[in-house]
Amino acid sequence: MNLRYGLFLVGITLSGAPMVTHARTLECQGTIVSEGDTEQQLLDACGEPTSRQGANWQYDIPGSLPVVVTLGEGLIMFIRDAGEVDPSGSPLGDHP
Repeated sequence: MNLRYGLFLVGITLSGAPMVTHARTLECQGTIVSEGDTEQQLLDACGEPTSRQGANWQYDIPGSLPVVVTLGEGLIMFIRDAGEVDPSGSPLGDHP
């Protein structure tokens, strides 16, 4: 088998491989919450946020970067470091 054909087969095989994504988590006082958990689970684990900007709640965890949790329909939709951009492409904190 020549090299080009072998690389072609590898490329075809990998293109069908599923992409694996991992939900982000946030640990507060030994309790872990993750994307998909409820707003109440977040409040029970982490308490009131440091600040709220609409659906974006910021938590300043000692010894860690500030974290923004985006809520929607009572669920944790996204957990991101405060400096990251959300999946819609907007800087976090710019949502109404």
